[in-house]
Amino acid sequence: MICRHTHSKGYTVFTKSPVLVAVCLLLGTTSVCWGAKPELVNFRQQPAQVGDQVGQKLAIDFDVSTTIVQSGQMANQDTATVRRRQDRLIEVLEVAGGRVRRARVSFPHSRYRSPENPDPTQLKVQIVEGKSYLVERRGEQLLVTDPQGTIPQQDEFEIVVNSVQTLGLPNPLAKFLLQRAISIGERIEVPHELAEQIMGFGDSLGQVQKFELELKELLVVDGQRCALFGATLEIRGHQDHPMEVDIKGSVTIQIDTCRTIEAKLAGPLHMTATEPSYQITAEGGLKLAIRSHYGSAK
Repeated sequence: MICRHTHSKGYTVFTKSPVLVAVCLLLGTTSVCWGAKPELVNFRQQPAQVGDQVGQKLAIDFDVSTTIVQSGQMANQDTATVRRRQDRLIEVLEVAGGRVRRARVSFPHSRYRSPENPDPTQLKVQIVEGKSYLVERRGEQLLVTDPQGTIPQQDEFEIVVNSVQTLGLPNPLAKFLLQRAISIGERIEVPHELAEQIMGFGDSLGQVQKFELELKELLVVDGQRCALFGATLEIRGHQDHPMEVDIKGSVTIQIDTCRTIEAKLAGPLHMTATEPSYQITAEGGLKLAIRSHYGSAK
């Protein structure tokens, strides 16, 4: 049974949960329940348009403890903490074939904490904070300049590119979702090669062994119909980088555009590397959260 409940604040939830269905039944006229036939969700996609805007808030936390054992004795033990906090605004200036070709990218807030910082306990202001850039997609490359047309210095350039590396590229998750109708409670396995494109890390952490999405419920967020997926991601490293990462969380996607509204993922990581004279063990955790708000300048 699927239940739709509209809250007094206008927030709408569709669910297959028996408990929530019972609650909805008790709520009377504000709720509508269907029988056993599941509602199928068909995703759609919209081409990019000049004037489209997206504001994104990103938070990444990475903590790891490393131990080195040599000749049966502990030789070194260390901990490392990485934090990234970034707010960015992207405004589409030019489109080609329904995709972004040129955009203005601004960074109202951009901070980073790592062991390499002068003070590794504090978030450091990054060079892009408070600045805007013009970014253009040309094939596999991104061209970056400041508003006056000057190419920024290398470290500044790299921060911009790493922040918007998928700008103007096809949305791999949209391509996957457009191929099927999905019902609440259904689990779908994302192909490994597609999962690596979606996550955007290539083989830096290893190979994706599993990327599963389960449609949990339907929501209305910022006036748009959305699908809330539970996500499970398993990554296994290669011989040179034997990292194991198991991440779980949620991903919220607009049904009519395939745009991701929110993603929250977290989980442990583990690595063990053994050499003839020593062994390295690393244990830690990874958290990632991103929230996007879409609009138009028109």
